[in-house]
Amino acid sequence: MKTTKPRTDASQGIPCFECEEGTLVPTLCDHQVEVAGGKVLTIPEVPMLVCDQCGDRVTGDEGNARINAFLDKALNAISPEEVQQFLAKYGLTQKEAAQITGYGEKNISRWASGRARPSESVSNILRLLLSDEEAFERLRRKDFSSRPKVSYPREHRQPDANEKKVLSAIDYPRLVEMELVQATASPKEKRSEVCKLTKSGDLNELEVHMTRRWQQIAAFKDTRQKFNPVSAGLWSYIGEQRAASIATEPYDRKKLHKAVKSLRELTQHPLADVADQARDILAKAGVALVFVPIMKDCALRGSTRLLTPSKALIIHGLKFRSLSQFWIILFHEIAHLLLHIKSPKDVFTDYEDQDQDEREQNADRWAYDTLASLDRELEFRSKYPKPTIWQLESYAAEIKVHPAIAAEVFNKRAGEDVISYAYLKKKKLFPQLSEIERKALMTSAST
Repeated sequence: MKTTKPRTDASQGIPCFECEEGTLVPTLCDHQVEVAGGKVLTIPEVPMLVCDQCGDRVTGDEGNARINAFLDKALNAISPEEVQQFLAKYGLTQKEAAQITGYGEKNISRWASGRARPSESVSNILRLLLSDEEAFERLRRKDFSSRPKVSYPREHRQPDANEKKVLSAIDYPRLVEMELVQATASPKEKRSEVCKLTKSGDLNELEVHMTRRWQQIAAFKDTRQKFNPVSAGLWSYIGEQRAASIATEPYDRKKLHKAVKSLRELTQHPLADVADQARDILAKAGVALVFVPIMKDCALRGSTRLLTPSKALIIHGLKFRSLSQFWIILFHEIAHLLLHIKSPKDVFTDYEDQDQDEREQNADRWAYDTLASLDRELEFRSKYPKPTIWQLESYAAEIKVHPAIAAEVFNKRAGEDVISYAYLKKKKLFPQLSEIERKALMTSAST
Protein backbone atom coordinates (compact mmCIF):
# COMPACT_ATOMS: atom_id res chain seq x y z
CA MET A 1 0.00 0.00 0.00
CA LYS A 2 1.25 3.43 -0.94
CA THR A 3 2.02 6.00 1.74
CA THR A 4 1.90 9.65 0.80
CA LYS A 5 3.53 12.62 2.49
CA PRO A 6 2.91 13.25 6.19
CA ARG A 7 0.44 15.90 7.27
CA THR A 8 1.15 18.48 9.91
CA ASP A 9 -1.54 18.92 12.56
CA ALA A 10 -2.14 18.81 16.31
CA SER A 11 -1.92 15.01 16.41
CA GLN A 12 1.88 14.96 15.94
CA GLY A 13 3.86 13.77 18.95
CA ILE A 14 1.67 10.78 19.97
CA PRO A 15 3.91 7.82 20.98
CA CYS A 16 3.50 4.55 19.05
CA PHE A 17 1.37 2.02 20.91
CA GLU A 18 3.07 -0.90 19.15
CA CYS A 19 6.85 -0.33 19.43
CA GLU A 20 6.68 2.36 22.14
CA GLU A 21 9.76 4.01 20.60
CA GLY A 22 8.46 5.83 17.54
CA THR A 23 5.99 8.66 17.09
CA LEU A 24 2.65 8.46 15.30
CA VAL A 25 2.68 10.96 12.46
CA PRO A 26 -0.51 12.03 10.61
CA THR A 27 -0.19 10.67 7.08
CA LEU A 28 -2.38 10.14 4.01
CA CYS A 29 -2.14 6.49 2.93
CA ASP A 30 -3.66 4.36 0.19
CA HIS A 31 -5.70 1.68 1.96
CA GLN A 32 -6.84 -1.66 0.52
CA VAL A 33 -10.02 -3.49 1.49
CA GLU A 34 -11.19 -6.93 0.34
CA VAL A 35 -14.91 -7.00 -0.46
CA ALA A 36 -17.33 -9.73 -1.51
CA GLY A 37 -16.04 -12.07 -4.20
CA GLY A 38 -12.41 -11.57 -3.20
CA LYS A 39 -12.20 -8.24 -5.02
CA VAL A 40 -9.71 -5.76 -3.54
CA LEU A 41 -10.50 -2.05 -3.59
CA THR A 42 -7.86 0.63 -3.09
CA ILE A 43 -9.01 3.71 -1.22
CA PRO A 44 -6.68 6.65 -1.88
CA GLU A 45 -5.42 9.14 0.70
CA VAL A 46 -6.98 7.78 3.88
CA PRO A 47 -6.04 9.87 6.95
CA MET A 48 -4.01 7.65 9.32
CA LEU A 49 -1.39 7.85 12.06
CA VAL A 50 1.82 6.06 10.99
CA CYS A 51 4.74 5.24 13.30
CA ASP A 52 7.98 6.79 12.04
CA GLN A 53 9.94 3.81 13.45
CA CYS A 54 8.01 0.54 13.00
CA GLY A 55 5.48 1.72 10.38
CA ASP A 56 2.44 0.64 12.41
CA ARG A 57 -0.77 2.30 11.26
CA VAL A 58 -3.74 3.55 13.28
CA THR A 59 -7.00 4.47 11.57
CA GLY A 60 -9.08 6.94 13.56
CA ASP A 61 -12.57 8.35 13.12
CA GLU A 62 -11.57 10.55 10.17
CA GLY A 63 -9.94 7.64 8.35
CA ASN A 64 -12.87 5.29 9.02
CA ALA A 65 -15.30 7.91 7.75
CA ARG A 66 -13.25 8.23 4.54
CA ILE A 67 -13.17 4.43 4.09
CA ASN A 68 -16.90 4.03 4.74
CA ALA A 69 -17.85 6.88 2.40
CA PHE A 70 -15.68 5.40 -0.36
CA LEU A 71 -17.12 1.90 0.08
CA ASP A 72 -20.71 3.14 0.24
CA LYS A 73 -20.24 4.85 -3.13
CA ALA A 74 -18.18 2.08 -4.74
CA LEU A 75 -20.51 -0.71 -3.64
CA ASN A 76 -23.73 1.31 -4.13
CA ALA A 77 -24.79 0.22 -0.66
CA ILE A 78 -28.19 1.18 0.69
CA SER A 79 -27.92 3.55 3.65
CA PRO A 80 -29.14 2.79 7.19
CA GLU A 81 -31.68 5.61 6.76
CA GLU A 82 -33.15 3.93 3.66
CA VAL A 83 -33.39 0.59 5.49
CA GLN A 84 -35.17 2.34 8.35
CA GLN A 85 -37.50 4.01 5.87
CA PHE A 86 -38.28 0.61 4.34
CA LEU A 87 -39.27 -0.70 7.78
CA ALA A 88 -41.31 2.41 8.56
CA LYS A 89 -43.09 2.56 5.20
CA TYR A 90 -44.57 -0.92 5.60
CA GLY A 91 -44.82 -0.87 9.40
CA LEU A 92 -42.42 -3.81 9.79
CA THR A 93 -40.40 -5.02 12.73
CA GLN A 94 -36.91 -6.24 11.91
CA LYS A 95 -38.14 -9.79 12.49
CA GLU A 96 -41.04 -9.34 10.05
CA ALA A 97 -38.72 -7.80 7.44
CA ALA A 98 -36.37 -10.76 7.80
CA GLN A 99 -39.25 -13.23 7.34
CA ILE A 100 -40.44 -11.46 4.18
CA THR A 101 -37.04 -10.88 2.54
CA GLY A 102 -35.24 -13.97 3.86
CA TYR A 103 -32.16 -11.92 4.77
CA GLY A 104 -32.11 -12.78 8.48
CA GLU A 105 -33.05 -10.62 11.45
CA LYS A 106 -29.42 -10.01 12.51
CA ASN A 107 -28.55 -8.75 9.02
CA ILE A 108 -31.55 -6.41 8.97
CA SER A 109 -30.53 -5.09 12.39
CA ARG A 110 -26.92 -4.51 11.31
CA TRP A 111 -27.97 -2.75 8.09
CA ALA A 112 -30.51 -0.54 9.85
CA SER A 113 -27.98 0.51 12.51
CA GLY A 114 -25.07 0.96 10.10
CA ARG A 115 -22.98 -1.75 11.77
CA ALA A 116 -22.75 -3.66 8.49
CA ARG A 117 -22.99 -2.86 4.80
CA PRO A 118 -25.25 -4.94 2.51
CA SER A 119 -24.02 -6.01 -0.93
CA GLU A 120 -24.98 -4.09 -4.05
CA SER A 121 -27.44 -6.80 -5.11
CA VAL A 122 -29.17 -6.78 -1.71
CA SER A 123 -29.19 -2.98 -1.73
CA ASN A 124 -30.84 -2.93 -5.17
CA ILE A 125 -33.55 -5.36 -4.04
CA LEU A 126 -34.31 -3.36 -0.89
CA ARG A 127 -34.47 -0.14 -2.92
CA LEU A 128 -36.86 -1.80 -5.36
CA LEU A 129 -39.11 -2.92 -2.51
CA LEU A 130 -38.96 0.56 -0.99
CA SER A 131 -40.04 2.27 -4.22
CA ASP A 132 -42.47 -0.36 -5.59
CA GLU A 133 -45.33 -1.20 -3.25
CA GLU A 134 -46.73 -3.81 -5.62
CA ALA A 135 -43.38 -5.64 -5.72
CA PHE A 136 -43.29 -5.63 -1.93
CA GLU A 137 -46.82 -7.02 -1.72
CA ARG A 138 -45.98 -9.81 -4.16
CA LEU A 139 -42.90 -10.72 -2.16
CA ARG A 140 -44.85 -10.60 1.09
CA ARG A 141 -47.42 -13.01 -0.37
CA LYS A 142 -44.61 -15.06 -1.96
CA ASP A 143 -46.47 -14.68 -5.27
CA PHE A 144 -43.87 -15.17 -8.01
CA SER A 145 -46.17 -16.33 -10.79
CA SER A 146 -45.63 -14.77 -14.19
CA ARG A 147 -49.24 -13.62 -14.23
CA PRO A 148 -49.96 -11.11 -11.47
CA LYS A 149 -53.02 -12.05 -9.43
CA VAL A 150 -53.66 -8.50 -8.28
CA SER A 151 -55.97 -6.36 -10.39
CA TYR A 152 -57.27 -2.85 -9.83
CA PRO A 153 -60.01 -2.66 -8.89
CA ARG A 154 -60.49 -6.14 -7.49
CA GLU A 155 -64.00 -6.09 -8.97
CA HIS A 156 -65.86 -3.77 -11.31
CA ARG A 157 -69.05 -2.68 -9.61
CA GLN A 158 -71.02 0.35 -8.52
CA PRO A 159 -69.42 2.21 -5.57
CA ASP A 160 -70.88 1.42 -2.15
CA ALA A 161 -72.11 4.17 0.21
CA ASN A 162 -68.69 5.06 1.64
CA GLU A 163 -67.00 4.79 -1.77
CA LYS A 164 -69.46 7.38 -3.09
CA LYS A 165 -68.24 9.78 -0.38
CA VAL A 166 -64.63 9.05 -1.32
CA LEU A 167 -65.39 9.55 -5.01
CA SER A 168 -67.06 12.89 -4.26
CA ALA A 169 -63.82 14.07 -2.61
CA ILE A 170 -61.81 13.34 -5.76
CA ASP A 171 -61.45 16.05 -8.40
CA TYR A 172 -62.17 13.76 -11.33
CA PRO A 173 -62.23 16.56 -13.97
CA ARG A 174 -58.68 17.50 -12.94
CA LEU A 175 -57.55 13.91 -13.41
CA VAL A 176 -59.11 13.94 -16.88
CA GLU A 177 -57.38 17.25 -17.65
CA MET A 178 -54.02 15.67 -16.74
CA GLU A 179 -54.86 12.70 -18.97
CA LEU A 180 -54.59 10.30 -16.03
CA VAL A 181 -58.09 8.82 -16.37
CA GLN A 182 -60.73 8.47 -19.07
CA ALA A 183 -63.56 10.98 -19.20
CA THR A 184 -66.85 9.40 -18.08
CA ALA A 185 -70.04 10.27 -16.22
CA SER A 186 -70.55 6.74 -14.88
CA PRO A 187 -69.80 6.31 -11.12
CA LYS A 188 -68.89 2.69 -11.80
CA GLU A 189 -66.38 3.63 -14.50
CA LYS A 190 -65.00 6.51 -12.40
CA ARG A 191 -64.46 4.08 -9.52
CA SER A 192 -62.57 1.69 -11.79
CA GLU A 193 -60.47 4.44 -13.37
CA VAL A 194 -59.39 5.90 -10.01
CA CYS A 195 -58.60 2.44 -8.60
CA LYS A 196 -56.42 1.65 -11.63
CA LEU A 197 -54.65 5.00 -11.33
CA THR A 198 -53.82 4.51 -7.65
CA LYS A 199 -53.43 0.70 -7.72
CA SER A 200 -56.20 0.32 -5.15
CA GLY A 201 -58.46 -2.69 -4.72
CA ASP A 202 -61.42 -0.42 -3.99
CA LEU A 203 -62.10 3.16 -2.93
CA ASN A 204 -62.22 2.26 0.77
CA GLU A 205 -58.64 1.02 0.47
CA LEU A 206 -57.75 4.17 -1.45
CA GLU A 207 -59.15 6.35 1.36
CA VAL A 208 -56.84 4.72 3.91
CA HIS A 209 -53.86 4.88 1.57
CA MET A 210 -54.32 8.53 0.61
CA THR A 211 -54.96 9.68 4.18
CA ARG A 212 -51.73 7.98 5.27
CA ARG A 213 -49.86 9.52 2.35
CA TRP A 214 -51.11 13.00 3.20
CA GLN A 215 -49.69 12.55 6.69
CA GLN A 216 -46.22 11.88 5.20
CA ILE A 217 -45.60 15.28 3.58
CA ALA A 218 -44.58 18.74 4.68
CA ALA A 219 -47.15 20.94 3.00
CA PHE A 220 -47.92 24.59 2.32
CA LYS A 221 -51.57 24.29 3.36
CA ASP A 222 -54.10 27.07 2.90
CA THR A 223 -56.03 26.75 6.17
CA ARG A 224 -58.73 29.14 4.95
CA GLN A 225 -59.94 26.64 2.35
CA LYS A 226 -62.02 23.49 2.59
CA PHE A 227 -59.77 20.48 3.06
CA ASN A 228 -60.14 16.74 2.46
CA PRO A 229 -57.25 14.33 3.22
CA VAL A 230 -58.20 12.03 0.32
CA SER A 231 -57.85 14.87 -2.18
CA ALA A 232 -54.58 16.03 -0.58
CA GLY A 233 -53.20 12.49 -0.51
CA LEU A 234 -54.09 11.91 -4.16
CA TRP A 235 -52.42 15.20 -5.11
CA SER A 236 -49.28 14.05 -3.30
CA TYR A 237 -49.48 10.56 -4.84
CA ILE A 238 -49.57 11.99 -8.37
CA GLY A 239 -46.59 14.20 -7.56
CA GLU A 240 -44.59 11.25 -6.28
CA GLN A 241 -45.40 9.18 -9.36
CA ARG A 242 -44.20 11.98 -11.61
CA ALA A 243 -41.05 12.43 -9.52
CA ALA A 244 -40.18 8.78 -10.12
CA SER A 245 -39.57 9.58 -13.80
CA ILE A 246 -37.21 12.47 -13.03
CA ALA A 247 -33.54 11.58 -12.89
CA THR A 248 -31.69 13.49 -10.17
CA GLU A 249 -28.23 13.46 -8.70
CA PRO A 250 -28.02 12.25 -5.04
CA TYR A 251 -29.69 14.73 -2.72
CA ASP A 252 -27.22 17.10 -1.10
CA ARG A 253 -28.35 19.93 1.21
CA LYS A 254 -25.12 21.85 0.55
CA LYS A 255 -25.71 21.68 -3.21
CA LEU A 256 -29.31 22.79 -2.67
CA HIS A 257 -28.12 25.78 -0.66
CA LYS A 258 -25.78 26.75 -3.50
CA ALA A 259 -28.54 26.17 -6.07
CA VAL A 260 -30.64 28.90 -4.44
CA LYS A 261 -28.39 31.58 -5.93
CA SER A 262 -28.85 30.18 -9.45
CA LEU A 263 -32.61 29.90 -8.95
CA ARG A 264 -32.83 33.48 -7.71
CA GLU A 265 -31.15 34.69 -10.90
CA LEU A 266 -34.05 33.22 -12.87
CA THR A 267 -36.67 35.28 -11.02
CA GLN A 268 -36.22 38.29 -13.31
CA HIS A 269 -37.31 36.37 -16.43
CA PRO A 270 -40.68 35.18 -17.79
CA LEU A 271 -41.73 32.08 -15.89
CA ALA A 272 -42.49 29.96 -18.94
CA ASP A 273 -38.93 30.59 -20.20
CA VAL A 274 -37.15 29.44 -17.04
CA ALA A 275 -39.33 26.72 -15.46
CA ASP A 276 -37.31 23.94 -17.12
CA GLN A 277 -34.06 25.57 -16.00
CA ALA A 278 -35.36 25.66 -12.43
CA ARG A 279 -36.10 21.93 -12.57
CA ASP A 280 -32.65 21.19 -13.98
CA ILE A 281 -30.94 23.20 -11.25
CA LEU A 282 -32.90 21.43 -8.53
CA ALA A 283 -32.32 18.00 -10.10
CA LYS A 284 -28.56 18.54 -9.84
CA ALA A 285 -29.04 19.09 -6.10
CA GLY A 286 -31.11 15.90 -5.80
CA VAL A 287 -34.56 17.51 -5.80
CA ALA A 288 -37.32 16.47 -8.22
CA LEU A 289 -39.60 19.45 -8.95
CA VAL A 290 -43.01 18.50 -10.34
CA PHE A 291 -46.18 20.44 -11.09
CA VAL A 292 -49.59 19.09 -10.10
CA PRO A 293 -52.67 21.33 -10.38
CA ILE A 294 -54.55 22.23 -7.24
CA MET A 295 -57.53 19.94 -6.76
CA LYS A 296 -60.94 20.40 -5.21
CA ASP A 297 -60.77 20.43 -1.38
CA CYS A 298 -57.01 19.88 -1.50
CA ALA A 299 -56.05 23.26 0.01
CA LEU A 300 -52.38 22.70 -0.83
CA ARG A 301 -50.19 25.08 -2.79
CA GLY A 302 -46.94 23.16 -2.46
CA SER A 303 -45.37 20.33 -0.52
CA THR A 304 -42.00 18.74 0.02
CA ARG A 305 -40.47 15.64 1.54
CA LEU A 306 -37.49 13.34 1.31
CA LEU A 307 -38.62 10.34 -0.69
CA THR A 308 -35.37 8.61 0.28
CA PRO A 309 -32.19 9.97 1.84
CA SER A 310 -30.87 10.39 -1.73
CA LYS A 311 -33.90 12.04 -3.39
CA ALA A 312 -36.10 14.95 -2.37
CA LEU A 313 -39.42 16.02 -3.87
CA ILE A 314 -41.12 19.39 -4.27
CA ILE A 315 -44.68 19.47 -5.63
CA HIS A 316 -45.84 22.87 -6.90
CA GLY A 317 -49.52 23.56 -7.51
CA LEU A 318 -49.21 26.81 -9.51
CA LYS A 319 -52.32 27.89 -7.65
CA PHE A 320 -52.34 31.53 -8.69
CA ARG A 321 -50.29 31.14 -11.89
CA SER A 322 -48.44 34.36 -11.04
CA LEU A 323 -44.69 34.72 -11.33
CA SER A 324 -44.36 36.07 -7.78
CA GLN A 325 -46.37 33.26 -6.18
CA PHE A 326 -44.44 30.66 -8.16
CA TRP A 327 -41.13 31.78 -6.66
CA ILE A 328 -42.45 32.50 -3.16
CA ILE A 329 -44.00 29.04 -2.87
CA LEU A 330 -40.96 27.32 -4.40
CA PHE A 331 -38.56 29.09 -2.04
CA HIS A 332 -40.90 28.32 0.89
CA GLU A 333 -40.60 24.59 0.11
CA ILE A 334 -36.83 24.84 -0.35
CA ALA A 335 -36.71 26.49 3.08
CA HIS A 336 -38.34 23.41 4.62
CA LEU A 337 -35.67 21.19 3.10
CA LEU A 338 -32.86 23.43 4.32
CA LEU A 339 -34.26 24.29 7.74
CA HIS A 340 -36.52 21.48 8.88
CA ILE A 341 -36.23 18.25 6.90
CA LYS A 342 -33.18 16.10 7.50
CA SER A 343 -34.63 12.60 7.03
CA PRO A 344 -37.66 10.95 5.36
CA LYS A 345 -39.31 10.86 8.80
CA ASP A 346 -39.44 14.66 9.10
CA VAL A 347 -43.00 15.69 8.20
CA PHE A 348 -45.50 18.19 9.56
CA THR A 349 -49.03 18.57 8.28
CA ASP A 350 -51.34 18.64 11.31
CA TYR A 351 -52.18 22.26 12.00
CA GLU A 352 -55.40 24.25 11.93
CA ASP A 353 -53.81 27.65 11.38
CA GLN A 354 -50.65 27.97 9.32
CA ASP A 355 -49.84 31.28 11.06
CA GLN A 356 -49.48 29.38 14.35
CA ASP A 357 -46.94 26.88 13.04
CA GLU A 358 -43.45 28.20 13.76
CA ARG A 359 -41.86 26.13 10.99
CA GLU A 360 -44.22 27.61 8.42
CA GLN A 361 -43.41 31.10 9.65
CA ASN A 362 -39.69 30.35 9.47
CA ALA A 363 -40.08 29.07 5.91
CA ASP A 364 -41.98 32.22 4.94
CA ARG A 365 -39.34 34.48 6.47
CA TRP A 366 -36.51 32.57 4.78
CA ALA A 367 -38.28 32.74 1.40
CA TYR A 368 -39.03 36.45 1.72
CA ASP A 369 -35.53 37.33 2.92
CA THR A 370 -33.85 35.23 0.22
CA LEU A 371 -35.89 36.85 -2.51
CA ALA A 372 -35.88 40.38 -1.09
CA SER A 373 -33.51 41.07 1.81
CA LEU A 374 -35.30 42.60 4.79
CA ASP A 375 -32.45 45.04 5.37
CA ARG A 376 -32.66 46.33 1.80
CA GLU A 377 -36.45 46.55 2.02
CA LEU A 378 -36.38 48.50 5.30
CA GLU A 379 -33.98 50.97 3.70
CA PHE A 380 -36.30 51.26 0.68
CA ARG A 381 -39.42 51.50 2.86
CA SER A 382 -37.90 54.32 4.95
CA LYS A 383 -37.46 56.36 1.77
CA TYR A 384 -40.69 55.35 0.03
CA PRO A 385 -43.44 54.22 2.47
CA LYS A 386 -45.89 54.13 -0.45
CA PRO A 387 -43.67 53.60 -3.50
CA THR A 388 -44.62 54.54 -7.02
CA ILE A 389 -44.29 52.05 -9.87
CA TRP A 390 -41.08 53.76 -11.02
CA GLN A 391 -39.59 53.54 -7.52
CA LEU A 392 -40.61 49.87 -7.24
CA GLU A 393 -39.02 49.04 -10.60
CA SER A 394 -35.81 50.77 -9.59
CA TYR A 395 -35.71 48.91 -6.26
CA ALA A 396 -36.41 45.55 -7.95
CA ALA A 397 -33.61 46.17 -10.44
CA GLU A 398 -31.20 46.91 -7.58
CA ILE A 399 -31.97 43.68 -5.71
CA LYS A 400 -32.22 41.73 -9.00
CA VAL A 401 -35.71 40.25 -8.78
CA HIS A 402 -38.86 40.84 -10.78
CA PRO A 403 -40.94 43.86 -9.62
CA ALA A 404 -43.89 41.54 -8.91
CA ILE A 405 -41.80 39.63 -6.37
CA ALA A 406 -40.51 42.82 -4.73
CA ALA A 407 -44.09 44.13 -4.51
CA GLU A 408 -45.59 40.93 -3.12
CA VAL A 409 -42.91 40.50 -0.45
CA PHE A 410 -43.31 44.20 0.42
CA ASN A 411 -47.07 43.72 0.86
CA LYS A 412 -46.69 40.44 2.79
CA ARG A 413 -44.37 42.03 5.30
CA ALA A 414 -46.58 45.09 5.61
CA GLY A 415 -49.66 42.92 6.15
CA GLU A 416 -51.63 44.96 3.62
CA ASP A 417 -51.67 45.79 -0.08
CA VAL A 418 -49.52 48.91 0.05
CA ILE A 419 -48.68 48.39 -3.62
CA SER A 420 -51.85 47.75 -5.62
CA TYR A 421 -51.86 44.44 -7.49
CA ALA A 422 -54.52 45.79 -9.82
CA TYR A 423 -52.26 48.70 -10.72
CA LEU A 424 -49.30 46.34 -11.20
CA LYS A 425 -51.39 44.26 -13.60
CA LYS A 426 -52.46 47.39 -15.44
CA LYS A 427 -48.79 48.32 -15.87
CA LYS A 428 -47.99 44.75 -16.93
CA LEU A 429 -45.74 44.23 -13.93
CA PHE A 430 -47.65 41.28 -12.46
CA PRO A 431 -47.22 38.55 -15.13
CA GLN A 432 -49.11 35.28 -15.02
CA LEU A 433 -48.84 32.03 -16.90
CA SER A 434 -51.31 31.66 -19.73
CA GLU A 435 -53.65 28.70 -19.61
CA ILE A 436 -51.65 27.05 -22.40
CA GLU A 437 -48.39 27.56 -20.50
CA ARG A 438 -49.93 26.26 -17.27
CA LYS A 439 -51.24 23.12 -18.94
CA ALA A 440 -47.88 22.53 -20.62
CA LEU A 441 -46.20 22.48 -17.21
CA MET A 442 -48.91 20.37 -15.64
CA THR A 443 -48.82 17.66 -18.29
CA SER A 444 -45.01 17.55 -18.25
CA ALA A 445 -43.96 14.53 -16.20
CA SER A 446 -40.22 15.00 -16.34
CA THR A 447 -37.46 17.44 -17.08
